[in-house]
Amino acid sequence: MKKRWNVVLTVTMVASGCQAWHPVARPTADGPLPGDPQTVKVTRTSNCGEKPTLECAATRGTVVLHNPRIAGDSLIGYYDVANRERVAMHVRDVVSIESRGVDPLRTTGAALGVGAIIVAGGIVVLLLLLAGSY
Repeated sequence: MKKRWNVVLTVTMVASGCQAWHPVARPTADGPLPGDPQTVKVTRTSNCGEKPTLECAATRGTVVLHNPRIAGDSLIGYYDVANRERVAMHVRDVVSIESRGVDPLRTTGAALGVGAIIVAGGIVVLLLLLAGSY
């Protein structure tokens, strides 16, 4: 039973560490974003003119939104899930939207790395057992 939990824990740790940000298609209508992601990273820009105000300059950059939706011409989500701090921005100010998802390349690399460590450990134990039998 203990071995089973070790395997489950190892697989969970390997799979959870193999995520990356992937582009999401530009939203076109009201409702959830394509693929219905729970968390997105939004890169936005704002045309502030020649003398940008502090408020306008603060609207530039990247923000992570939870439970994002499109409502009319705005992208709405929560900046902080615990406090339910809502953020809304105009869709035309959005440069790109990305969501977290499993990266097959990283997952394969992590699985091969963990497998190699297990095999190397087995070889070391086998060599130690063989060395002690003489």
